[in-house]
Amino acid sequence: MNALTSSRHLTRYSIGLAIWLLGWCLLLLLDTHLDLASLSLILVLASAIASLWLPVSVTLLASVIALMAFNWAFVPPRGTFAIDLHQHTVLLLAMLMVNMIIAGLMVFLREQSRRAFTYAHAAEELRTWSDKLRDASEPIQLLDDLYRALERLSGGKVNHHPVALVTLNDQLPPDNIASSLDKFGTVTADQEDALWHCLRSGQPLGPGTGHYQELDALYLPLRGRSLTSGAAMIAGIASLDEFPAINQAQALCDQMGVALERHRIQQQERQSRDQVQAQTVRNTLLAAISHDYRTPLATIMGAASSLDQQSGRLSDTQRQQLARSIVDEADRLRRLTSNVLQLARLDAIGSNIQGDWESAEEIVGSVMRRMRNHDPHLRLSASLEANLPLLWGDSLLLSQLLENLIDNSLKYSPPESPVNVVAYLDKTQRDKHQLILAVRDQGTGIAAADYEQIFEVFQRGDHRQSGGVGGTGIGLALCRAIAHAHGGELEFHATAAGASFECHLPLRAQPANPESDL
Repeated sequence: MNALTSSRHLTRYSIGLAIWLLGWCLLLLLDTHLDLASLSLILVLASAIASLWLPVSVTLLASVIALMAFNWAFVPPRGTFAIDLHQHTVLLLAMLMVNMIIAGLMVFLREQSRRAFTYAHAAEELRTWSDKLRDASEPIQLLDDLYRALERLSGGKVNHHPVALVTLNDQLPPDNIASSLDKFGTVTADQEDALWHCLRSGQPLGPGTGHYQELDALYLPLRGRSLTSGAAMIAGIASLDEFPAINQAQALCDQMGVALERHRIQQQERQSRDQVQAQTVRNTLLAAISHDYRTPLATIMGAASSLDQQSGRLSDTQRQQLARSIVDEADRLRRLTSNVLQLARLDAIGSNIQGDWESAEEIVGSVMRRMRNHDPHLRLSASLEANLPLLWGDSLLLSQLLENLIDNSLKYSPPESPVNVVAYLDKTQRDKHQLILAVRDQGTGIAAADYEQIFEVFQRGDHRQSGGVGGTGIGLALCRAIAHAHGGELEFHATAAGASFECHLPLRAQPANPESDL
């Protein structure tokens, strides 16, 4: 029995004895004002109230002593234990029986109330613990809370019993390998062996468990539905009387075991989904690339074969046309391959690009010179705001972004409609310091249902609106990845005349000497 329990018992005894003392004071004060039967009721009342704090044995002993004192002090002839009238004997015996019955009932109700409170507190603790485990993204982070809960159940710091926890950091190994466990607390070699046995068997060990009851410690498994993820040890337990809350402790451990098992299953499911998704992307990429590579390769092979086998029969104009088709299709393959490689690189490194100070005018100018080779109808034009600030970024990536957007507009708009490249400062949100690179066309536009879909990998808009133009669905996904890598955003806006793709790029504080940094 610890000091805290002794203090509580002393307090209860003091209150009970004080009630008896108060009852006797009332008897003495009312001795000349009430008859013997009324005085006996005061004695019964004092006994009933005192039994709320005193145990049964003390209450019965106090009742017998009080009855004898009552006989001595109030039953005629007073000052003796003799009884003149037979009804007084019946009164004293009835008082004794009533006191015993009331004392027993009050103690029983008090014990039931204490148990109900204990069970309610345990249920609330389990509910709170369950909610905490449910809301935790990593249940392993709550091992410290479980440690404190087990320490509190074992007596806390007043009646200290060392507590230790171990959990598996991976699958259960065939042999007891120390590195396979994450330990919380200090254990000896023998205790670690017992923890391993508890973990493997999934059964509690120690006093009161029915397994290895000669141990001087209690071992509780962290059981899930199908596997055990760890074990807990409460040392210094020689008998179950020293740790009556074993069921509560096992319930806390089992809840942790279920949470750890659920988290492990979720991780395995996530890994499986990632593997399936990666394989799906791989298969889709191969299918898309093989489909889009087939047409330009067939064109190149046909043109090259004609030049090789029928060169003497072809005119200079025909040879030039075949050579031009080879160059165009090879360039198409180059751009397709570059898109795929850049998308893979950006997915791998995220936004950690190697940037430098770049001029928007030079980026747009270089892109315009290259893309005019793909613009036989001379539809392409540029409109740049004067005195644009410098951009911090990767000029090759930004050029590739514009090339993809321009190529899309040239492919998906009528041959006679213009395509305009625009660069300007955002005048509606100057406090955000954004520069906008936009490509606008007067094509058929994009269905509203496809606004978000077109930026996903291998996703394309409605083929009926695209006029049957093929594509892998990589270009716009790459453009958005490039925009995100620069801290910006790629947006689509439907216009009255067609479509506008706008890349919003944040601006940094300009260098002190821009010309020296270019």
